[in-house]
Amino acid sequence: MEIRDFGFKFLLSVIVFFIVFTPSLLVALYQLPVDSSYITATFMEFRSTGKTPHFHSGIDFSTFLKEGVPIKAAADGFVRRLEIDLDNIYGNTVVLEHPDGYRTLYAHLSAFADKYEKLANMLREEFGSKRIVVEFLSDDLKVSIGELIGYSGRTGEAAQPHCHFEVRDKEERNIYDPLDFIDKKLLKPVQMGIILKDLIIDGKQYPYSENATYEFSGAYPRIAVEAYTELAKNLLGVKEIKVYFSDDLVYHIILDKLPMEYWEKPNLLYDEHTVMTSLVYRAYYKLYSDEDSPFVRVNKVKQYGGSNYKVSLEIKDAFGNVGKFSFNLQRR
Repeated sequence: MEIRDFGFKFLLSVIVFFIVFTPSLLVALYQLPVDSSYITATFMEFRSTGKTPHFHSGIDFSTFLKEGVPIKAAADGFVRRLEIDLDNIYGNTVVLEHPDGYRTLYAHLSAFADKYEKLANMLREEFGSKRIVVEFLSDDLKVSIGELIGYSGRTGEAAQPHCHFEVRDKEERNIYDPLDFIDKKLLKPVQMGIILKDLIIDGKQYPYSENATYEFSGAYPRIAVEAYTELAKNLLGVKEIKVYFSDDLVYHIILDKLPMEYWEKPNLLYDEHTVMTSLVYRAYYKLYSDEDSPFVRVNKVKQYGGSNYKVSLEIKDAFGNVGKFSFNLQRR
């Protein structure tokens, strides 16, 4: 009897753990908002557009440089909010709420689906070109998975037409990596892989070379790496970086969740050499941190003493690709 009770309690504790701590595992995978598309930007990339630098808080789906491509609901739900705006970061936006407790956001739309566009036009006639946010307090405006909600565009900060897609909690206090929610099997197949281009050590830039030796000074190595997922001709941000000093895990980044209060703090993750323009994106992930942040899970770089370091990096993306890289550090 005691054994059976123990087994039941253990099973119950496992069930409770999954319900409380891994909600995304319990929901059905979302469908793509754009048919037969691929990803052109990933979660928590650096952005310097708008009034202040910030994280890219979703993923971008290609609409093949076309405006007017249908944008569809990723899951059943109802319309929670319309944002009617041309010049803000998001531009014209639809926010849906779903029975699983999450919200999805679709931005940069050129126009809404007809039944929402009529309302938007009425409000534009009354309020002009001002930013208009319409909150729906009931669930009357129901949508079905795959239903048309708008059309691709370049409103807001978008340089080219595309669909910006986010997943947030119901209170919109936290934003999640949408690639943890969508059915990635529906993405258009493209060749991809992890690349490591350059290193920054104590503020000095070096081209990366496997097993090369670089010098550092100071109490501990201040390393930043320029790393990407290379997808077709696009360079995308990565999902996870592990740093080992002589096989000891000393730093670990996982980019799966962004509390809203950290949205304008990309400097916690990215080195000051990071550059984003309309033509250039060079992202340097810092592999050390002077303050706590929710996406740094292990931070023991400062605790590791010595003058010579064998450094190993394990870099992963949200598509399952893994890159392993190594180099040496020597105190000068």
